[in-house]
Amino acid sequence: MEYRDIAAKTDVEEKIRANLSIIKDKSTERGLAEYFGVSRTTVRNALNDLAMEGYVFQNDKNLPCHKVFEINMLKMSSFSEEVQKEDDIQIKIKVLSNQIIKMPADLREFFGSNDQLIRIIRQRFLNQDPLSYEITYLPSSKFKNLDKIDLNGTSLYEFLKEHYHFTPSHGREEITYEAATDDKAKYLQVAEGTPIYKVSSYSFDNNFQPFEHTDQYLIGNRFRYHLSAKNIFNYEVTHQ
Repeated sequence: MEYRDIAAKTDVEEKIRANLSIIKDKSTERGLAEYFGVSRTTVRNALNDLAMEGYVFQNDKNLPCHKVFEINMLKMSSFSEEVQKEDDIQIKIKVLSNQIIKMPADLREFFGSNDQLIRIIRQRFLNQDPLSYEITYLPSSKFKNLDKIDLNGTSLYEFLKEHYHFTPSHGREEITYEAATDDKAKYLQVAEGTPIYKVSSYSFDNNFQPFEHTDQYLIGNRFRYHLSAKNIFNYEVTHQ
């Protein structure tokens, strides 16, 4: 792509971000191309980028706007707390599996042992619409009998705080895009190959001991991640 094409695409993206109603008024690529005075290819490339960022969702000829949830990656709070910032948002949690398993080879280094883990697989819904599919791993030695608890409709962090007097201290998150396949496509109710976020979190307690790892899968056009610490930094992380 030549420089002038990149500049034109960037200009289209910025104008759509500033006024999302444009895509409602000009609901086709041809209409948008004529409005901005650029080629349909430029419009298509701009819309593809905006769809990946969560600003718009492309559906055949129509380009309706979807609600975009913002998640603060640096805040040690639960997913439900982050999403339920608005009074009209209610998240439902469904547990698909809660059992003790052998330590997966790729998690031995993080947990620093070969002990058994509790693996909790969950879905989150907004009304009937799936928001996330996630797999959480916790040391079974630290959270005895957690595998026997009904965690449906329960915030895991809140439950650990109340029943195990345990709260996360710090952690790191890695965010990437991938194509939805198998269970991810099934439980997110999207077609295989749909772009989704994969957010891998690694959490530690106050003693700098690892206590939780989660792989969370989110529908790409429903979320926008940002970083903010003490209101000094504010970056949007869309994909990498």
